[in-house]
Amino acid sequence: MSENGTTRPGTALKIGGICLIILSGLLYFIMGGADDNPASVLAAFLGIPGLLLYFRGRQKAAKAIGTEPTGPIYDSRAHVLYLRSFQTDPSTTLTKLAAGGTTEEEQLADVLRPFGSLVAIGQPGESLPMPGAARIYATDAEWQSVVLDRMQSAPLVVIRAGKGTGLLWEFEQVFSLLPPAKILVFVMNITKREYTAFARQMKADFQLALPDIGTYGVLRTVIDVRENPSKILPGFISFSDDWTPMFLPLPSTIIRLGYNDFRKSFNTALQPVFERHGVAWQPLSRFQT
Repeated sequence: MSENGTTRPGTALKIGGICLIILSGLLYFIMGGADDNPASVLAAFLGIPGLLLYFRGRQKAAKAIGTEPTGPIYDSRAHVLYLRSFQTDPSTTLTKLAAGGTTEEEQLADVLRPFGSLVAIGQPGESLPMPGAARIYATDAEWQSVVLDRMQSAPLVVIRAGKGTGLLWEFEQVFSLLPPAKILVFVMNITKREYTAFARQMKADFQLALPDIGTYGVLRTVIDVRENPSKILPGFISFSDDWTPMFLPLPSTIIRLGYNDFRKSFNTALQPVFERHGVAWQPLSRFQT
């Protein structure tokens, strides 16, 4: 329920999705499982539309938060700015299913909430945003001025390593206008080759030497098949006052609750950032927001 007593947008879809997921599990159990009754696998497929329904409900809720007069887009408080290439937003059915009960962006927003709500530029033409940062929509002529305005007032700017003309412009503004303490480079789901090319561009364009980051070890990829040996370790790059980079890796977790289970890892990796800014840090569990 919202503060005025009305049901929040997306609530019915989320409830419907949860019901389908629960029904899928119950039918699978009642039918005896795949070993006793191969047809029970069909019951498990009920969970797929359930996940998609739940995801769509969260998207509608995210859109409502972004348009509320009391939401982070319109209030006068400073907020954390999240800059990324639109290519990193889940767009296919498979990537949305992989998001499970929560997206990376939602978990990052939870962890950084003591600094302020997470805000980002919305993808042009999208009908529903990704759950996570509150979206600001701007025209091609406006978005750069919106980014600059939010950048100057943000206590922290998180910019995700990637490629693209717009993202390169954002990196240029971040490194030329902001003190190093306000900048975090988010490294996630990027191959060694992509990161090497990215680091070379940062060196050539901004004379900024980024740290060398290793890839997933063989043992880690054997333990967790979701890890790709071609990708580098995920984490954050922060900078000292003289621009010396420091890599803050996400701690390895053998057991995950869902495909995307990063809230606790994000929180642990970012503890030095909290301490540097004098923001109270406390350990978060996988479910604590």
